[in-house]
Amino acid sequence: MKKAIHLIFFLTTLNVYSQESNIEILQNTITNLNNIESVFYTSRFEGNESEVTYIHSEDSIFFLFDNFNKSSTPKYRIKNVDSELIFDGKNHIQSMVIEKVILTGGSRNPNNPLLLTLFPIRELLPQLINNENVLIERKDDITFNGQKNYVFDVLLKNSVIDWEQLKINTFDKADVNFNTYTIIINKSNYLPSKIIMPNGPTGSMSRTIENLNFNYQIDDRTWTGDLLPKNYTRITLQDYFKRMQENMTLQSKESQTNSEKQKLDDWKIPDLATDKLVDFSQFRGKVVLLEFWFKYCGPCVKAVPELNELSKKYKKDEFLLYGVEFRENFPKADLQKYVSKIKIDYPVLYKGKELASKYSVQAAPTFMIIDKEGKIVYLESGFDKERIETIIKESL
Repeated sequence: MKKAIHLIFFLTTLNVYSQESNIEILQNTITNLNNIESVFYTSRFEGNESEVTYIHSEDSIFFLFDNFNKSSTPKYRIKNVDSELIFDGKNHIQSMVIEKVILTGGSRNPNNPLLLTLFPIRELLPQLINNENVLIERKDDITFNGQKNYVFDVLLKNSVIDWEQLKINTFDKADVNFNTYTIIINKSNYLPSKIIMPNGPTGSMSRTIENLNFNYQIDDRTWTGDLLPKNYTRITLQDYFKRMQENMTLQSKESQTNSEKQKLDDWKIPDLATDKLVDFSQFRGKVVLLEFWFKYCGPCVKAVPELNELSKKYKKDEFLLYGVEFRENFPKADLQKYVSKIKIDYPVLYKGKELASKYSVQAAPTFMIIDKEGKIVYLESGFDKERIETIIKESL
């Protein structure tokens, strides 16, 4: 009996020690984050859906915490191959490589671009370890980038993280649901190495924190935008959005004018792989499923494996399946790489904006089924596989 009591006491003590040790690790992380005056680091941001990576960005990030107001957002710069975003403590400046423009001013929330970066982690971690709706679980240690790391799962009971306001929002629900975030902490410096957050039922987003440099000297001209390309056009954020809206309105009017003259049989859209025009008049006598999608659409990526199956399943029947990219905001080569990355096996058409506008397609994925007589028998957003396959069978 005494042995049993001693064993229970030992296990209880071990559990308390382990819990205290975990809190101590996280407190060390909080302390070290708060001691940072400035830091430069590289970071990989990824979006995953159903084990497919559909977003990947290689960023360099700089924060200047020195003398910043604790109730505000520090100065920062986030740079990658597509853009450079600068926040000087009051205003944003952003260069956009493809459009060759520099956007100035604007009133957007300065925390919007900071998802999973060091600043929000620094602000949120103290709240997480002191919130009664948060459960923190220590997982097995891992080796990440050649270094040993602690791993913690942070389970939020009926709660979510508000990345704009940098706080935890809790909801009253009859059922108990947990949102699980993962924080990986370097054992040598107690700073985060990687953060993973949920994104829908089967998706996730993550960001790494690598190659930390606390002695990085940034040129003061960075904050004024004077180091951005001189050949880029400068425009205020407000005027940029106004110009975009005017272009969209013009395109919509032109599309409507052209669409009034066009029937479904008249459409010809290029194949992404070959650039050959696919003539819709050749669809007669076949059942055709069109999937309207755009890059970085998580639900679109999630549907790909089952669409691949549909394509194979009815390959020997009079059935055709095409993906139709309809945003037209990425060059052809970029779309080709993306299609390969998310493993689309069926043919993809691009430059589908006008067709999408004709049939008021705005959300993605949106599915259109055309029967053997060339009539549209189904047009809905969202992937309802069972219903779509039923209509395909009936139409065949």
